[in-house]
Amino acid sequence: MLDRKKIMLRTSWISVLGNAFLSLLKIIVGILSGSLAVLSDGLDSAADVVTSLIILITTPIVSRPPNSKYAYGQERAENVASTILSFVIFFMGCQMFVASINRIIHPDVAELPSMIAIWVTIISIIGKLLLALYQFQQGKRVDSSMLKANAVNMRNDVIISAGVLLGLGFTFILKLPILDPIIALLISLYIVYSAIGIFKDANVVLMDGMADISVYKKIIKAVEQVSGASNPHRIRSSQIGNMYNIVLDIEVDGNLPLTEAHHIAQRVEDSIKNSVENVYDIVVHIEPAGDNHCEEKYGINKDNLTV
Repeated sequence: MLDRKKIMLRTSWISVLGNAFLSLLKIIVGILSGSLAVLSDGLDSAADVVTSLIILITTPIVSRPPNSKYAYGQERAENVASTILSFVIFFMGCQMFVASINRIIHPDVAELPSMIAIWVTIISIIGKLLLALYQFQQGKRVDSSMLKANAVNMRNDVIISAGVLLGLGFTFILKLPILDPIIALLISLYIVYSAIGIFKDANVVLMDGMADISVYKKIIKAVEQVSGASNPHRIRSSQIGNMYNIVLDIEVDGNLPLTEAHHIAQRVEDSIKNSVENVYDIVVHIEPAGDNHCEEKYGINKDNLTV
């Protein structure tokens, strides 16, 4: 069985150390070479150190067991952290957008930076790419929205460094420094777009929504496979960390003894667990078949399922 907490902590520490090294390297080289682009890239990597520290702080909170205040545990702290990361990425993109517009409108005439700026940018691209792939792989392994969000952030850093490298290439080879802020402008728009995507994914969970609504189709099919159970309705599912909390109503023969009705409900639970991975808890409410129960404004059934 995977030790989710241990994997997340190890992955975060690797991110902190890797980004700290790349950040320090780019800041020093940016100052020595006279490259503002490399210096800015270094400051961006410094922001990645902060985001990785957020994950380190959040991971122990996510791993705390349920208590009287948090009956379902505190795993949604992971989605809160992903939301914070989205704001960090968003404002970083906005800052770059404003700086790029300012550079385009008011271009500065400066001396060419030294060639070491190109070499350190290449090193940064390789390092960031390896960190991003590792973060995403581990995030997918333990289904962590925080690690996957941080991987997206590092992927953006690879694009940023590639843009810096391209801008330096234009500056040295084509003698067209104006293309550098234009490339930075396009990169900033991409970063903002990525931040909005992370924010939307995290807040689906925080608002008790479902990113993968095909789960409802699996639940309905699982109920239909149980003899004696019918009309699954008012199905509600939400995510707690990487697991599903499922509540639903079913109909059974109203003349059945309570014990038999309970056994049917238990078989429904088992059938759903066999059909849906990562089930946290299931609550099955039993109703007499054909009973005219009041219509509810919430929940999913066959009629309003859109998958």
